[in-house]
Formats: sequence, C-alpha cells, structure tokens
Amino acid sequence: MNIINTNKLFLKKILKICKIIIYINFFIPLYNSAYAYIPLPNLKAAPKNTSFIISDSQSTYLRKGIRAAKKGNWTVLNNSIENLDDAASRDLLYWARAIKSPNVSFKDINYVLEALHNWPRAITIQAKAERILFDDPLKHIEVLSWFESKIPVSGEGRAVLARAYYNIGDTKKGDYWLRKAWNESKLTGYRQKELYFEFKDKLTENDHYLRADHLLWQGKFHYSKIDPLLNYMNEDKRTLIIARMKVSSNRSGIDKAINKIPEDLINDASLNYERSKWRRIKKSKNYALPLIKEINIPVENPMGRQLMWLEKRIYVRWLIEEKRYDEAYKICINHGLESGARFAEAEFTAGWLALTKLNNPLSAKKHFKTLNDGVSLSVSSSRALYWLGRTSEELNEESANDYFMQASYFTNTFYGQLSSSKLTKELTKIVLPPEDDAIDLEKIFFQDPRIKAMKLLGELGEEEFFTSFSFHMDDQFNDERLLTLLSRLSVKYDYMRPSIRAAKQASRFKKMLTVSGYPIINEIEMLPAEFDIPFVYAIARQESEFEYNVVSTAKAYGMMQMIDSTARETAKKHNINYSKSKLIADREYSAKLGALHLNDLLERFDGSYILAASAYNAGAHRVRQWIQNYGDPRLIKVDTIDWIESIPFSETRNYVQRVLENLQIYRARRNNNQFVNEITKDININNILSN
Repeated sequence: MNIINTNKLFLKKILKICKIIIYINFFIPLYNSAYAYIPLPNLKAAPKNTSFIISDSQSTYLRKGIRAAKKGNWTVLNNSIENLDDAASRDLLYWARAIKSPNVSFKDINYVLEALHNWPRAITIQAKAERILFDDPLKHIEVLSWFESKIPVSGEGRAVLARAYYNIGDTKKGDYWLRKAWNESKLTGYRQKELYFEFKDKLTENDHYLRADHLLWQGKFHYSKIDPLLNYMNEDKRTLIIARMKVSSNRSGIDKAINKIPEDLINDASLNYERSKWRRIKKSKNYALPLIKEINIPVENPMGRQLMWLEKRIYVRWLIEEKRYDEAYKICINHGLESGARFAEAEFTAGWLALTKLNNPLSAKKHFKTLNDGVSLSVSSSRALYWLGRTSEELNEESANDYFMQASYFTNTFYGQLSSSKLTKELTKIVLPPEDDAIDLEKIFFQDPRIKAMKLLGELGEEEFFTSFSFHMDDQFNDERLLTLLSRLSVKYDYMRPSIRAAKQASRFKKMLTVSGYPIINEIEMLPAEFDIPFVYAIARQESEFEYNVVSTAKAYGMMQMIDSTARETAKKHNINYSKSKLIADREYSAKLGALHLNDLLERFDGSYILAASAYNAGAHRVRQWIQNYGDPRLIKVDTIDWIESIPFSETRNYVQRVLENLQIYRARRNNNQFVNEITKDININNILSN
C-alpha cells in the first residue's frame, strides 16, 4: 500500500472520530432535553431467529408458523404449534390460523374467540365462526348460550340466531334477527338462496324490496342477487328497483323503465340519486342539478346516506367554484347524517357557506353548534369552536373570545392555533405539554399478553401483524399513558406508522403526546440548513407518518411519498443519481429528494406554504387552476382561510391544514418544545405580491 492511500485511510478515520465527538457533544444533549422519551429510529433489524423473549429454537418454530399462515401451509403451521412450549407463541399461531385458514374447525376458532377475545380482528374471526355454525349448527339452546356474550356480526350469524329463537317459539326475536339477516346483511348469492328457501314463509314483499334496496346501495357487483327477488315484491316497488338498476348500470331501456314508475314513487330520493349521477356522468352537472335539488328527504339506508352525501358534495364544490353559494348551501342541508367524518364535512360546509358567502350568521351558528355537539376529536372540535367564535364576532356577541379560548386548548390543531393567534400575545406562544413517562403503568402494560405477542412479532420483523395489534390496541386503551408506551414499543422495532397512530389517539381524551406524536428523525435533522426543516417534518408526518418502506396505491414511494416521475425530475434538476428503490430503502435519500422538491415548490410559489403544500399533495397544475377559480392567496385581498376551505378536494383541504399545524409544532419541537405561534403569518404570506 503506498503512502498516499495510507494517508487517505488515516484522514478518513480522523474524520469519523470527529463526527462521533460532534454527535456526542451536540446531538445527545439536545436529544436529552427537547427530544426526551423516544429514541431515534434504528434501521437495524433484529438478527434472524434471535429472540430476547423465547429461545432461538422456539423463535424458529414461531417464524415458520407465521410464514406458513401467510402462505396457507397448514401442515407446517400445525407442526409449529405442536413444537411450541411458549403459550404466547402458540396463541399467536392459533390467532393467525383463525384469520387465515379457510378450513379451521369451530372448536379451534371458538378457542380464539373465548381465550383471545380482546385480540385484533375479532369481528373477522367471529364472522367465520358464524358461517361454520350456519352450515353445521349446534343445538338451538347451545346457539343461544353462545350468543349470550356476543352480538351477531354477519348475515349467517343473524340467521343462525333467528333460527334458534324460532325453534324455542320466540317468534318476535326470531323475526327481528331474520330481518337483520335478510334486509341489512352481506350474503353471497348462494347463501341468499339458502336463506330464502329456509325462511320464505316468514319473509314479506317489503322484506324483499328492502333487501333489493340494500343490494343496490352495495354496488353493481351485487345486482345479480337482485333479479331472483323481483318476483317476490309488489309491482310498484319492482318497477322502482328495475329502473334504479337500469340507470345505475346504464342498461338499455332506461326511459321506458322510468315511465313505468307510479306517480307516488317518481320522486323517490334513491331514484333521483341514480338519475342525477347518470346525467352528471353522461351529460353535465347543469343537466343533473334539478334532480339533485329534489332530494330533500334523507334515504333510509345508512350506506345510502353516506353515498348520497358524496354525490351531493360534487355539486356543492362545483357550485362554490361557480359562486352559486345559495344553491350550494341548500344542497348541503338535510343530509340525514348524524355522526362521522361525512356528517362533520356536511355540517361544516353548510355553516361556512352561511357565514362567509351568504351573510347569514344566525344559520351558521346553528350548523356550527350541531357540528360541535356531534364531534369528539380535537381537529373537529377546534374547527367547530373557531367558527363559532367567528360567528359570534359577526353577531357582536361577547362569547366570541370564549369560543376562541376553548379552541386554543387544542395546541396541535390548525384551528386551535388560529384561535390562539386571535387572543392575547401571551397566548400566541406555543408551549408543548410534557409527556408523562408512564413509568407507573409499565408493569401493567408489559404484563398484557397482547404486548408480549407484539414483542414477539417485532423480533420476527412481522410488521403486518404487529401493526394489526397496535391499531387494535390504540383504539382500546383509555389512558394516554398507555398510548405513550404503545407508541414507544413501535419505535423500538422501527415501525413509525403505528407509533404515530397510537400517539394520535390521545386526541380522544383531548390530549397531546408531544414526543411520541412528533418524533425527531435523524435523517431529517441531517438535512442542510438551507432547507425549511420544520416544513419537511410537517409534510413527512402527513404523507407517511415517517414510515420509509411504504408504497401507496397511487404509486408514491417512501417517507416523502414521491411519485417516480417527480422524484426522477427532482434528482435530475439537482444533479443527484436517481434510484427508485432507494426511495423506500433509504430514509436519508427520501428526505433529501423530498426536501429538494419542497424547496422547488416554495420557490415556484413565492414562499407560500399553502400553495406549496397543496401542490405537493395534488400537483402544481391543480394549484394553478384553483388560483384561477378562487383567487391567489398570496394577494392581500384574498382571505387565505376561505381559500383553503374552497379547495375542492377534501383530502387536500385536510392535508393543507394538517401540514400547517405540524409546521408550528415542529418549530417548537426543535426549540426545546416552545415557539411563537406563526400560523397567521404562515398563511398570510400574501403581502409579497401587490394587488
């Protein structure tokens, strides 16, 4: 080896030592203060067949059993069970078999339901047990006993329970569960035929109509099950069902079928839904609009109400774009929804239109109060309270500040931060709450058999099953400290998505998990100072929850969720060697390309976070179209909050708000958990352009 190469090696070693010294003296003290409680993600997987919980030989059998369950090799799985001494490991394989095996016995599946009743996928497993009971029934007394602690979750289960009640002479309960099975349940065509022949004497013409209505709302895949029912319902309802089927599937003879409908059913809401949808797709929204306006009474079917709102929402957003606000408002109301995300969207949109576009604060207040009473999560509560405050301002009511104060409690939400900015200067500073270390609950947490199962799955690198457990348990825990422990457990195995999800669930208790919910990621911290690092964090958290090895259904890759063409173009522009595989294999590579793309967008849109985030999510071409339709939020005359709420895609509206709130939190996270709330400044970078 020559002297030049020797010197090069020596310099490399010196440089490596310097890096370690810098890390120890700078990053570790920083981590111990602002970034306490949660370790930085570790990309090293556990060594193969090495376990800190069970022996290596037992770990090998467990690994083989899990893989066999996924591949459908039941001989190998059963052999693994026989060779496992550890109860938690055996239970994991019993559970996996109950989920995956098409031929699992009722005895084996019932063991899982009884002994592992609080494990994930219980509904899926119970439905499988109910299908077994339908084909191979127990005695009716045994069936009733089995259902004492369970509510049927499938059409077969409801039919089994109905059969048992009929057998003991309880016709009232039998009728109830039969109608649940027939009118409201998913059944295969073969199963539907079986139920009909077993219970045809107990089913009425209206039951057959309700089943057909249910199947129509389920979608075209189920239409073949409707044809056998047509002869068993009255003529008027039959003509209505036939017309709905023809319209929704674009069959021939639509006009003829509609003309046969009796006058009292011609304005049926379900029919108008199908007709308006057909007209919108085949002709135009203007041609379809009169029919959608006729729908003033909610349909009875719960799924129908959900689908009805999704169709109405298309017209609402189009009418907003057309500045036909009164028509949009009238379509919003009478949605018939009582809870959930679509209820919140419909009620909010009605209130927002009434206040900001129709100058009707009294109507707006009713909608925002209904919204506030019907939601529980922090994001929705803070939005309702903020807009109640805005409405009270318009009405010159003293309660405005009270609403803003209540909303400002939700520090990590967009509207909570906006509410804070409307109060005194002292309240505009973001101080993130400390996260309980949860030491007092560690013993209880780690004694839970499900946690041991998760640790075993984590050691095996079985992310799919691990995530199933985590998502199930973060919905079950009723203490935010347990969510902290659950979040940390996911980080231990470098599963960031379940970690973040667990932390987000604290919003059920109106709480915020500062460190678990907003982790510091090494690869983002290593980005050069020229990047807006809090903005990179904000985007990455919303895009992937910092999971690096993910590919979306839209073919977006990695932690920064970049599509191949955008990533390739960004790499070329900045003279970086492009590798699509590295987008999901290398957090540092993904972070760098994503940060460069964000910088490009910020430059293109003059530093506007709103436009850059919108473009990252929906594409720059759509942002240009929205600027044309709703004005330019960089201009002083444009209300930026209204601009955000005008975005026609619900996903992008939500995305922009979540990114902006994350931006404030990550500025604080990187500054000892406190920072000035700059949300108003961030959305009003509209002073940079003249009118």
